[in-house]
Amino acid sequence: MKNRITKLSKQINNEKFKKLSYLLKSKYGIEPKAIEKIRSVYKIYTESKTYCLKEFKHNDKKVIIGFYFTKYLKDNGFNNIAEYFKAIDGKEVIKADKKYYYLTSWINGRECDFSDISVLKKAVELLAEFHLKAKGFELKSIKLKDNFNNNWEKKILRICNDLREFKRLIKNKKIKTQFDEEYLNLIDYNLNLCLEVLNIFKKEKYNKLCEKARKEKYVCHDSFYYQNLLLDDNGKLYLIDLDSIIYDLPVYDLAKFIRRTMNKKKYSWNYEIAKEMLGIYDKVRKMEDDEYEIILGYLLIPHRFWKLGKKRYFKDKEWSEEKYLKKLEKEVRYKKKREEFVNKFINEFVAKEKSS
Repeated sequence: MKNRITKLSKQINNEKFKKLSYLLKSKYGIEPKAIEKIRSVYKIYTESKTYCLKEFKHNDKKVIIGFYFTKYLKDNGFNNIAEYFKAIDGKEVIKADKKYYYLTSWINGRECDFSDISVLKKAVELLAEFHLKAKGFELKSIKLKDNFNNNWEKKILRICNDLREFKRLIKNKKIKTQFDEEYLNLIDYNLNLCLEVLNIFKKEKYNKLCEKARKEKYVCHDSFYYQNLLLDDNGKLYLIDLDSIIYDLPVYDLAKFIRRTMNKKKYSWNYEIAKEMLGIYDKVRKMEDDEYEIILGYLLIPHRFWKLGKKRYFKDKEWSEEKYLKKLEKEVRYKKKREEFVNKFINEFVAKEKSS
């Protein structure tokens, strides 16, 4: 397993060390011996312990939610997370120089390598356990965002509108590149996928599942992937970065995790692997039959194709034509595999549900 975290670490300069040292001493009573920046956090070394200090610019509401959510999880027996620490004055978040900070324990682990199937399976189990233990969380003082009230329908309609705008922009170009032509040829296909998704999300079964999830207060991590999963030397998995949790159907997290995994070269929309992931999850958190068609809906959303178009036609991302074509070729390469995957999924889970 590659230790990606170590590769991305770097020492901070003396001025930054002094600022953070003062902040840690005055706000937390901690005297650091060394500070190292790793990705977007600081690893704080003291005589006896190691801490994680996160610095961010947005407001502190997400962090306060994360603080009490962590406590809720631990109270429910979910210990695969870091511990948050309050400042000396009892605040969950501190502000200094127009930035916000919070402190947690440091987890000695490595980012997960999902090319190892055993780690992938362990991650699916953890996700299901997380959904069970996170269910029911609520804060009276701060409202947690949710994806109910037709939010997904609105998101899909936005994707449809963007795809139609990409089509208009390409057709109006006097000189079209190879990428323009090839992308244009795939727009209608992906628009049809969006329409299929809309049909799923407009069904009464989706509304009923949403209403049930709303009442039971199901929480999704919203970014459950290798960057936010650490594996320690004993093989224990830890889930980090709880700043983006949201109320939604738990299968949203699962479907997003499956989609990201299937888009990796190692798995390339391998139906049997996805089926095994579903089975592992179902053993921990038993799924309702209706949830499988909702998973299908999430898997059909053409995220990567849409995001590629946004980079090209809305954001004018300065990639070479070769790089754009390479990204698009991957979509074309996976197109047939995804179609085969979807057909197998429908035959095994959705058609069976309709006939029962």
